[in-house]
Amino acid sequence: MADPRVDEKTGRYLPIIHDIEKPYWEAAKQHRLVLQKCGHCGHVRYPIGPLCSECLSDEASWEEMSGAGVVHNYVIYHKGWTDYLKAKTPYAVVQVELAEGPRLTTNILGLPASEVRIGMPVKVVFEDVTGTITLVQFSVQVQEATQ
Repeated sequence: MADPRVDEKTGRYLPIIHDIEKPYWEAAKQHRLVLQKCGHCGHVRYPIGPLCSECLSDEASWEEMSGAGVVHNYVIYHKGWTDYLKAKTPYAVVQVELAEGPRLTTNILGLPASEVRIGMPVKVVFEDVTGTITLVQFSVQVQEATQ
């Protein structure tokens, strides 16, 4: 029996979208990164949830993030669990710390797993996987030379 979480056309695992997360995924389709910001203490929160992890307020608005961050941590996988992932091995799963504070678990596109480094500056990019799902991913942020 096929895994219902795997897209038949792409072989990719697709997210299960819960009602509370819909603004995040709708913004991603528009190539925008939005997260919840607490209306009481201003904490930008991730994972998405009904209460602020800092003050427990249920007040929140969806705010656009800068998309800038750094690699906080990563792991390199040498085994793929689907045909899609088998073709990508070895691949890195990274935890990116956004400039606004939250950490997102994601991938870095266009960079071999062996070149991922902690502290590496990255920027958000969007990968349109299906007609309805766009994934928030990252790419290496090129540092501008100072003269």
